[in-house]
Amino acid sequence: MVADYLTIINFLSAGLLALLKVIPISMVLSLIIGIIVGVLGYLQIPILKYIVTLYVTIMRGLPPLTLLLLVFFSGSFVSPIVTAIIVLSIYHGAYVAEIIRAGIMAIPKGQHEGADSIGLSVLSKMVHVIMPQVWLSIIPSLVGQYVILIKDTTLISAIGVMELLNYARQIMQVVYRPVGVYVVVAIFFFIICYCLERLSKYLERRIKAKTIL
Repeated sequence: MVADYLTIINFLSAGLLALLKVIPISMVLSLIIGIIVGVLGYLQIPILKYIVTLYVTIMRGLPPLTLLLLVFFSGSFVSPIVTAIIVLSIYHGAYVAEIIRAGIMAIPKGQHEGADSIGLSVLSKMVHVIMPQVWLSIIPSLVGQYVILIKDTTLISAIGVMELLNYARQIMQVVYRPVGVYVVVAIFFFIICYCLERLSKYLERRIKAKTIL
């Protein structure tokens, strides 16, 4: 029995490594998309505001699996893993954008007026005055969204990406322990999400310390 579980863990480790390629890249790209779209959504620039609203509305109205399949079968990307990264980044970027926009709107109006009064450009105001304050308030929401992103990686097996669930199906045919296999999969996902949550607490403390200083 112990040998079976060692075999399961060893085999699923390959799937875990595949996920660790997809998750960090998707998180970084969705954050970049979210910052750009979130700031544009807040600024309400003519024409662009309609494009931003349309993008966010479409992404929030589509199931991620549908978008994965749509992009995979209509696109010509190099590999399924590239498709997965692009789709997860674009999809979750819309949610991150709303978190960023809400964070900016939560900053007291006086902060915006103060930055304007000393002649800061829009970019300088956002980078040096507004966004440093935004991060502290949005970390919990941002981490919650990234936990959802991590869970959504279970969908990428539908387009042929060899990740945990694909490896789980394969090893089940060898050891015939479906419950044990999925318990190990669940533990792997829990560890990833728990580490992300602890990292967020650390970053929150660091940002608070810098704010006090």
